[in-house]
Amino acid sequence: MAESDILIDTTPSIDAIDPRLTHSVITDAWGLFYAQGGVVMAAALRAMTAVLDRPDFALVSASATFCRPVACGPVQTRVEVLHDGRRGAQVTGALRDPSARPGAVSVAVSAVFCDPTLPGPAITPLARPPELRTPPDEGTPAESIENVFPLGFLDNTQWHTAPRADPADGGDDTVPRMTLWFRFANPPAALDTAWEPALLPIPGDALGSALVVALGDGEPVGSVSLQIDLQVHARMTGSWIGIDSTCTHVGNGLATGVLHLWSASGTHVATVTQTAMLRSFGE
Repeated sequence: MAESDILIDTTPSIDAIDPRLTHSVITDAWGLFYAQGGVVMAAALRAMTAVLDRPDFALVSASATFCRPVACGPVQTRVEVLHDGRRGAQVTGALRDPSARPGAVSVAVSAVFCDPTLPGPAITPLARPPELRTPPDEGTPAESIENVFPLGFLDNTQWHTAPRADPADGGDDTVPRMTLWFRFANPPAALDTAWEPALLPIPGDALGSALVVALGDGEPVGSVSLQIDLQVHARMTGSWIGIDSTCTHVGNGLATGVLHLWSASGTHVATVTQTAMLRSFGE
């Protein structure tokens, strides 16, 4: 069976009557128990990009607040363009699924778009972690993952753990972090073509991997995103994207963390911060 296409399954269509309203269908291919949080954020961002309709702008930052889980299936995003200027724009999106009560918002997203040709200094001070210096080969088979989820997100994505580097080689074993390689089973772009940046929250929604290390028992940890913040630094090209996930705090039933996304060529693509509520898989 052919893998699902993340672009098709997050593509918005603008309402025939209301140009600020979009419709999308997130299929079961992108769910766990509910639609994966990064996929929901991606669908909202693509809707916001479509309504803004500024191909000369690129997404530079976004923040999603998750008010309630989103069921796979049809979703609507109501978009407001707060400012549309010569060099940048600010946009909000309110996404909801049919199970939300009238007037309720399931996920609220705000985003900033800017002209990517703006002049200024370019500095990338963060060094790529040694664990992510060598990506898997393109033909590398997917790692076997014990899938406890009823929906198909893990069937349509591939993950490889990057073993922690020895401290003598620059590794850091003093913080609760995990490094991973991620790719879509069906790539969203040709190898030499940039991804849509709206897709970056999908690999960025990976705080749970560092939670396994932080809690020290090696078992998967259930968590539900409350907020995901994305800062886009560069274009993402290639199939594999490296994830450096660090848990910064666990307490009061919550977990927070910082994730850095790296292309296989060593470009620091994005930074993500995430806050999640700890839950058991059965809840």
